[in-house]
Amino acid sequence: MSEAERLKKKLPVPYTDWLPEVVKRNLGKWVDRKYHGYGVIEHISETGDRIFTVKVGTPPNFRVSTDTLRKFIDVADRLGVGGIKMTRNGNLEILTDSLDKALKIKEEVERMGFPVGGWGPTLWSINSCTAYLTCTTAVLDAPSITKVLYDYLKPYFTGEITLPAKLRINVSGCPSACGGFTTDINLVGHYGDAPTYDPDKIKLCLPKSAKAIEAGHVPEVAEVCPTRAIRVYGKPDGSVGLDIIREKCIACGRCRDVCDWIDFDESKAGVAVLVGGKASNTGRGPMPSYQVIPWVPAIPPDYVEIVAVVKKIIDVWRTNASEGERIGDWIGRVGMKKFYQLMKIPEGKWNRAVESQGEFGVRQFRI
Repeated sequence: MSEAERLKKKLPVPYTDWLPEVVKRNLGKWVDRKYHGYGVIEHISETGDRIFTVKVGTPPNFRVSTDTLRKFIDVADRLGVGGIKMTRNGNLEILTDSLDKALKIKEEVERMGFPVGGWGPTLWSINSCTAYLTCTTAVLDAPSITKVLYDYLKPYFTGEITLPAKLRINVSGCPSACGGFTTDINLVGHYGDAPTYDPDKIKLCLPKSAKAIEAGHVPEVAEVCPTRAIRVYGKPDGSVGLDIIREKCIACGRCRDVCDWIDFDESKAGVAVLVGGKASNTGRGPMPSYQVIPWVPAIPPDYVEIVAVVKKIIDVWRTNASEGERIGDWIGRVGMKKFYQLMKIPEGKWNRAVESQGEFGVRQFRI
């Protein structure tokens, strides 16, 4: 391709260029929908056209081999309209033009080992960051935690066990929380304690002279700290010292990424549990999640403690919420202290039972 041709390209490529014809000609004309079980949805257009979407659960962090992807594409070509979609929730959607074909797609992908579900009052997704697959700041292996949770919670995805409303779970391998904070249950990996360091070897990560500090140089080990919990200073003898301010440290691990002589106690690594977040405008509107359990141990390969906590949250919500009430909306109605009582969660310094206000975003500007 010549330089002139490259300059003519539209970036990003308009998504409408790649839609199946039946979808393209009905853009903006969809007027109704019907569920056929919890994994097949029928879209009805004002033109009379109908499209059926089959939602397929995928592995953690949406990782599939090219061979598996080709198999999905083969199913979409043989039984569908030639369209597939990877959703932001990490599910694969295959489009077809009849209920009969949709049910055959469901049958084929289930035979491949992939569940179908995730619509209506079910578990829609468990999203995961990449963690050790590609990330340099991972504290925990988020995909393996996600896999274990999916194994236990599969009946909630397929609709064998229904829920009061939609449920989404995010698993993040470190406090950067690439999994996100706006889901019903968020698990955020952290080291559980501030780091320590070898006082002699840490010098390899610091300037040799206090004059560099006086000149305004900030060594990388301190510069990367998001909460300024690492303080470097010049000593009277001309050397450089380093202090870790424990009450400011969030144990994110970024300092260790740039200095091998920062050390975290791996035995204290675990997850913080946050609940009640959502991005949708239903109920009380969009809400962030709130930390309710500061630390749960993360012990592979079964993560028994994490699974127990997540299942307890779901069971308490499922038993007490009204129909259509997501976790945050239910907690907003009964109060955080009532939620703590039902969960038998002790309240402490790091998990005060703060009442959710909700009603933020566009709703603030209503007259």
